[in-house]
Amino acid sequence: MAFDSQWVGNALSLVPRFTRTYPLITSDSRQVVPGCLFIALPGEKFDGHTFIHQAVQMGAEGVIAVAGKVPADLPANIEVFLVKDTLEAYRTLAHAWRKRLTVPIVLVAGSVGKTTTKEILSAILRGRFRNVASTAGSQNGFIGIPMTLLSVPATTDIAVIEVGIDEPGTMAGHVALVEPTHALLTAIGPEHLEKLIDLETVAREEGLALQIPAKNGATVVVRLDDPWISKIFDTLPTDAKNWTCLLRAGTEPVKSLLDKTVRGDYSSSKESLTVLLADGSGFELSLPVPGAHNGGNLLVAVTTALALGLSPIEIQRGLATFQGAQGRSELKILPGPTPILCDYYNANPTSVAAGLELLATTALKHQSRRKIAVLGDMLELGPKEEAFHRSIAEKIGLAGISTLFLYGERMKWLADEMKKTLSGIRTHHSNSHDEISEALLNEMRPGDALMIKGSRGMKMEEVWKRIEPRLLAAATVTGGA
Repeated sequence: MAFDSQWVGNALSLVPRFTRTYPLITSDSRQVVPGCLFIALPGEKFDGHTFIHQAVQMGAEGVIAVAGKVPADLPANIEVFLVKDTLEAYRTLAHAWRKRLTVPIVLVAGSVGKTTTKEILSAILRGRFRNVASTAGSQNGFIGIPMTLLSVPATTDIAVIEVGIDEPGTMAGHVALVEPTHALLTAIGPEHLEKLIDLETVAREEGLALQIPAKNGATVVVRLDDPWISKIFDTLPTDAKNWTCLLRAGTEPVKSLLDKTVRGDYSSSKESLTVLLADGSGFELSLPVPGAHNGGNLLVAVTTALALGLSPIEIQRGLATFQGAQGRSELKILPGPTPILCDYYNANPTSVAAGLELLATTALKHQSRRKIAVLGDMLELGPKEEAFHRSIAEKIGLAGISTLFLYGERMKWLADEMKKTLSGIRTHHSNSHDEISEALLNEMRPGDALMIKGSRGMKMEEVWKRIEPRLLAAATVTGGA
């Protein structure tokens, strides 16, 4: 990577004092390398301007900052680009860099499954492309998207950019920044309802991830078995370069497929996806991450790969390189067998329902004695958050949960709902990771199936950290009996 100082100046409509090449543009003082350009971004807890001295001491040779916030005692050889808004400058630079890239850029959006789908698609693309760039983790917002774009080497073959939203108006800006050549939506469901208010608003805003690229001539992948995305499909230009896909559970009647429609038949017993193409050919893939919802994530990734021209053999070869992200439908098998689903990276009503369904199928596959769920609060659900938490009771009943552990203030609503409607299911509530971990350890036995899930802010991984060593120790002593 190399960013010429004149290019930086031109992008920001400024004239640099020095002729330099910056190997990196970063907003994180911990990632500063000698010769880099440091951009001081404002934050909720810290202002990047307070780290300018530290960045320079670590070797930064240039700084992008707001006038009046630059230390007066900076060395004379430090280039300073003064701007009115450093975040806007960051995004401006990212867009300028995006303009220089001539490779396919795939945008991944949706209410749930974005990061998993991004990782699956990136793996699949390695079946053909040598250099695949993609979003690190879940860096999918106002800072993460420009950071990702500015990390895409000019020598890359293809890039996969994850985009997330939490309020109206953001998707249009993100799409304009990324300018994708291909775009997909994973699924639509309740998310960030504090600002997105309701499902209609979520669908309208997420739908822009398909509508804007389609109008601009990009290829879009539409998942027709999602009712909200299916409605968005009806709003796309009739001459758009659409690919469609639909996931079946194997019971719906078979219909003839259009030229650019891909069908996926999901098998819960085999944890596989049979992909059927319009010409009647097909191929089978093992799910890299378990669960019907991940069958849908795999299907949209495969359809996108087909739209990019990959062959079934290339798709299978690339998928074999997939490595799952920690805490995302991560299945651990302890002696017993005792299957444990660590799915604590995020949670909303859609993903919790999917997780409970996955727990049920996992328990069936491993012939588990009991199904135990540990659920933490679902955050950012807005004024209807109580109703959303109470609604999980029905899903718990359908999944056949034996014992339920609840963590957080909002989960008190679900605990109350369980008493009213499903009092036969043992339910424990706690506001302490330690307390819930101890109660869980007293309850669990080898041969049980367990799921741990909650919103990121609930830090449900702390429960797993507390119980894992003791479960392993107990299994060693008893031999898993």
